[in-house]
Amino acid sequence: MSLTDTLNNTAGRFTTLVVGSKKDNTTFCAQILSASNKTVSFYDVNADADRRVPANKILSVKSGKVKYNRA
Repeated sequence: MSLTDTLNNTAGRFTTLVVGSKKDNTTFCAQILSASNKTVSFYDVNADADRRVPANKILSVKSGKVKYNRA
């Protein structure tokens, strides 16, 4: 399953996103607003802000039984 499919299958549930590089990453508690091959838009619950990040910076996604890890 691709990253875009995984993000779109979260259906508005809270999702843990790990964004960054292998040396420096940030974890967000998020609700996915939209996902494409280039960008991912989400609502950052802890900061109460909408954010947009490049899709290639997302290292892992976890929402219930739905998981994605970049190889």
